[in-house]
Amino acid sequence: MFSIKLDNDTELRELELSSANDLFNLICSNRNYLRKWLTWVDNIERLEDIENQIKSDLGRDMVYGRFVLEIRHLGNLAGLINFHNQDKNNKIIELGYWFAENFQGKGIMTKSCIACINYAFLNLEFNRVVVKCAVGNERSKGIPERLHFTFEGIEKEGQNLYGEYMDMRIYSMLKRDWIKPDHVHLLRQLSSR
Repeated sequence: MFSIKLDNDTELRELELSSANDLFNLICSNRNYLRKWLTWVDNIERLEDIENQIKSDLGRDMVYGRFVLEIRHLGNLAGLINFHNQDKNNKIIELGYWFAENFQGKGIMTKSCIACINYAFLNLEFNRVVVKCAVGNERSKGIPERLHFTFEGIEKEGQNLYGEYMDMRIYSMLKRDWIKPDHVHLLRQLSSR
């Protein structure tokens, strides 16, 4: 099983079918919060729905398919982080994430993103990582901004959220900028919090 230990309290690990019940309960207890920004929440009505989603993600690898990691804090499932929309010819990958409301504000998601971006650049040799956030989702956009991603602009009506189109903020990071000494210093500071 693929995993990355972030600190003594937190690790990322490959999503497994055995986590379906925890994931279903986390979604149900955060449904109203998550529904504000995520298009799939209403599709998860029963445990079987999340089991089917996990099964569809199993067996895919980070380079050629959607790859999903659990964020575990103090042993509890706190959210998910994933890679998707890979362009292997141009070495571009998109990073997505969501987090339960009660785990926010502790730096856990920022550390999770740093670990995944490091892995994408240093292990998988991607050249560009993209993050998209709905306009108005201040918490989500805070992560690429803290990590000094470049804001590229607004994708007009880039997401259909339950029949209402939302504009999306597009951020990117290039490998050469991620590994600059001054940026590496910033990442160390953020990771140590």
